[in-house]
Amino acid sequence: MGSEYPRPSEIQWKKELCNSVQLIGIVATPVQIKPLSSGKVVAWSRLAVKKSSTDTAWINLTFWDELAHVAFQHVEKGHQIYVSGRLVSDTVESEDGKQQTYYKLSNYTANNTGSTEELWQAFFANPVDWWDNRKNKRNPKYPDFKHKDTGEALWIEGRYNPPWVKSQLAILDTRMESFHDQNDAMQVNFVAGDDYTSF
Repeated sequence: MGSEYPRPSEIQWKKELCNSVQLIGIVATPVQIKPLSSGKVVAWSRLAVKKSSTDTAWINLTFWDELAHVAFQHVEKGHQIYVSGRLVSDTVESEDGKQQTYYKLSNYTANNTGSTEELWQAFFANPVDWWDNRKNKRNPKYPDFKHKDTGEALWIEGRYNPPWVKSQLAILDTRMESFHDQNDAMQVNFVAGDDYTSF
């Protein structure tokens, strides 16, 4: 082959760089914002990334905390913006059995808000904000939990999960079972009385 090509320099693995994406696109929907019961704030929108005059990729955007406020106040539909963050794919199965894959960019801030650990913290702070798909997953790749507003997804066997997730989940499930048992008992006692009023 003739001349030798030098070996590229080795890059050390870093969590914040292993999935780092930069995009320039047009904001396709107005930014929406919502404070979560955990104290965090999330905002979301959609980005149209034109690859050519006929080819456009649609990317959902998620912004957290301070960046969520900045996006809500300054980013408008039609603006061209530059974003960087973590690319996440989500495959949804429609009623006719076809699978559609959506891509989402979850933005980093200086302290890496929106990381897997912080998503789990948000989940445990208010689990009612999340859909629990564990019992009705048609596709094993579908997330175990999905945020009702932002679409953020969590998997119990996720590679970057903190070690305390499964034990905390077991405690939460036990509490939820106890809560449902109490509700069932209250309903039984109410109906078992001699007189009842229909509402």
